[in-house]
Amino acid sequence: MTAFFAAFLATLLAEMGDKTQLVTLTLSTRYPPLRVLAGSLGALGVITGIAVILGDFLANLLPAQVTMIASGLFFLVIGIYLAVTCEGEENCELEKPQRHVTLQAFLMVFLAELGDKTQLTAIALTAAYGSPAAIFLGAMGGQVINHSLAAYLGSRFLSRLPGKIIKLGSALLFFLFGIIFLFSALR
Repeated sequence: MTAFFAAFLATLLAEMGDKTQLVTLTLSTRYPPLRVLAGSLGALGVITGIAVILGDFLANLLPAQVTMIASGLFFLVIGIYLAVTCEGEENCELEKPQRHVTLQAFLMVFLAELGDKTQLTAIALTAAYGSPAAIFLGAMGGQVINHSLAAYLGSRFLSRLPGKIIKLGSALLFFLFGIIFLFSALR
């Protein structure tokens, strides 16, 4: 039980304000929150599963610098796309729900979570406790609470803002993450 609670608390606290939580929050302002949540939690489940099963083998499989550069470029491209699709439009309304929202959320959260502190925490806790199932369940419990809160807040409160503000705010958020990733990788 100690491994479960250690993973739960560490993940819950580490994910507060994390980039993956902000991705879920942002996408939930534009798309159905349950679809966004499904994609986000699916990605987090895969990443956490990889972390607890492969442990530190994953750290040796992909160089951290390559992961950070790829993630940074991905976030910059998304930021540019969001900024450009809104430019020059008077109303700049949000898109209608799409079929691929769950996949979009999955891919964005998956890339953002690669090499993230919660993934590294799951690797370290698994190595320390030797209890991958408890670590996985605890980490996922923390992420479910965290991302459910983000989806709820995004859909209920932030979705009331004008579409142009949400799109531009989202673009700036993605630019920020892209720059942080690239800066981290190149220093």
